[in-house]
Amino acid sequence: MRRWVRSLWIVGGVIPFLLFFGAACAGEIEEWMARADSLWPKRADFRYAREMTQLYEKVLEKDPQNVEALWKLARVYYWLGKHSPEDQKTTVFRKGVDYAKRAVELDDDCVDCHYWLGVCYGVYGEAKGVLKSLSLVDPIKEEMNRVIQLDPTYREGAAYRMLGRVAFKLPWFAGGSKKESLKYLKKALEVGPNSFLTHVFLAETYLAMKKRDLAKKELEWVLDAPPSDDPADEEDRQTARRLYEEHFAQ
Repeated sequence: MRRWVRSLWIVGGVIPFLLFFGAACAGEIEEWMARADSLWPKRADFRYAREMTQLYEKVLEKDPQNVEALWKLARVYYWLGKHSPEDQKTTVFRKGVDYAKRAVELDDDCVDCHYWLGVCYGVYGEAKGVLKSLSLVDPIKEEMNRVIQLDPTYREGAAYRMLGRVAFKLPWFAGGSKKESLKYLKKALEVGPNSFLTHVFLAETYLAMKKRDLAKKELEWVLDAPPSDDPADEEDRQTARRLYEEHFAQ
């Protein structure tokens, strides 16, 4: 009888403790995620970008299967890699690939996971060199086609934009095609007409096709667009300004 009472007392004490501990842990995770998410619009200051990686990694220490933290880490490492010295890019982008892969393995229906895996494959391959990374072309296309299958409107037609960029960057003998690039980028623009990046990519494709008037129109759209709160948009505007000055300045 005493043993039964003692066991009941232990169970009665342990279960509430575990429930309290689980709730506290969930509360911490929620706070860390909210803080990290709030820093994404401020990522132009790399101190905030690095803080995001620390916060999402803390989440994964508590919850290794947190899909949202995984794909958001891939997104942050993409951003950090884009702004890293050339000799560090492949290492940073590789981290993005690894986190996105884990996310896809956990949730094959996660559109964010597939998109950032494809993007990280792309920038990782570009950092290594196109000819050294041809084996990544099919995986990139697979991820983008999966995004289209899940949500063709995702991020203003981002999957179509990525496919258009791949076709633009690849040499002809590896399947590159300016016409194919144009087809995908026009589709992306139909879905997301206000994407700065799509307009910039379209301008570059038009320039490569010697369609200067159309390229100029795309660049002018970006240069005349209202200010954006997204640091990536303002970087795309800088790219548009550079291209305009190179090709159209008197």
